[in-house]
Amino acid sequence: MTDDAPREHLAGPSPNRIVLLAIVTAAGALAMQLGLIALGLGRENPIRLLLVPILGGLVVYFGLRGYPMSGRIRLSVMVAVFLLLFAGVA
Repeated sequence: MTDDAPREHLAGPSPNRIVLLAIVTAAGALAMQLGLIALGLGRENPIRLLLVPILGGLVVYFGLRGYPMSGRIRLSVMVAVFLLLFAGVA
């Protein structure tokens, strides 16, 4: 048996949107890092190590609406881990 009925294909966000979201997230994280440093929250402050990755992950998670839930979670976790490592080094 074959099903010749047209299937609904859920199109996710375009690759350009994902790249733009990555650029916006990186710029926001850098600006947040510089702002927190200007406020006197130095490298050893745990607020800086937690705030930037959590907010970056949330930006990616909510910025990829229309993308499957598992993909959104996976990408937001990858971004959060990267920003955590970046915050620890910077």
